[in-house]
Amino acid sequence: MDFALTPEHQRVYDIVGELGRTRFAERAHRHDVDASTPLDNLRDLFDAGLLGLSIRKSAGGGGGGALGEDPLVSLLVVEQTARYCLGTAQCIHIHYNAAHMVDQVGNEEQRARLLSPVLETGALLNMTGSEPGRTARGLYGLQTVARRVEGGYLVNGLKNYATLAAVVGHNNFYAVIEGEPLPDGHIGLIVPKGTPGLTVRPDSWNPMGMRAAVSPEFELKDVFVPHANVLGTPGIFPRDRWQTKSHLSFAQQYVGASEGIFDLLVDYLPKRGTAGDTFAQLRLGEIRIAIDAARWLVYRAAWVWQQRRYDEAELSSMNAKYQAMSAAV
Repeated sequence: MDFALTPEHQRVYDIVGELGRTRFAERAHRHDVDASTPLDNLRDLFDAGLLGLSIRKSAGGGGGGALGEDPLVSLLVVEQTARYCLGTAQCIHIHYNAAHMVDQVGNEEQRARLLSPVLETGALLNMTGSEPGRTARGLYGLQTVARRVEGGYLVNGLKNYATLAAVVGHNNFYAVIEGEPLPDGHIGLIVPKGTPGLTVRPDSWNPMGMRAAVSPEFELKDVFVPHANVLGTPGIFPRDRWQTKSHLSFAQQYVGASEGIFDLLVDYLPKRGTAGDTFAQLRLGEIRIAIDAARWLVYRAAWVWQQRRYDEAELSSMNAKYQAMSAAV
């Protein structure tokens, strides 16, 4: 088991590190103050050939994502991006996971329609499960309801934490089918921008520290979704535990952000005159160990996914995410 970065991993790591130092870091304050989606940073990632990393290699992507040929490659982008702009890291994390799910469970027509623009023009994708009050109701206790009608579904509901909702060409989200018990009543839907009845609520996102990861609410009132825009088979998200396949890119946001904080500390302590203080050195050493431990847990979990040991990979991913959150705190 060798966790040394491959030449391709190192290339990606170095490219995003350079973008982070020279572009993302200097833009981060403006995007936070303005609460604006960092489209310039995401365009830089596209120009560097990195926006399609969670799409299978045979389709022109990088093979990243939990079920991909190389799960680590897209995680490295999230890690390095978070080191310089956490809002951008959240956006690319959501995009990668949405693209990966379309790649893995979408049909041939959906993959061509949604993924080709990612690779060719830099289109962004999202996937939204959250709703107000969902935490209390449980992961699949959704109140966005899809009622069967001729040719598809009529959908009503409210989603929140919808990262990229205002800028994507399609809003992808989850709902429950009216009258259908779980898990088969859980359904993924694709709604193109401009569809009648879909409204992104302005001024519904203003959290301290993550304003640039613009994740507003969007409302659905009698939105018609044809059968062609049903993503995967009903029930596939809970049945195949797709939630667990996103844990590692969440974890890498914490690892990258922690690394960015460490960079600031290393720069700040000598200026303050306390770099030689033994207590400061002890605490800095503890922080260094915590970040490295979290990082290697993420890298190992990515390796377990690559071995197709899925039950172990899910548990390893949750472990890595918890340790990365703890290190960040």
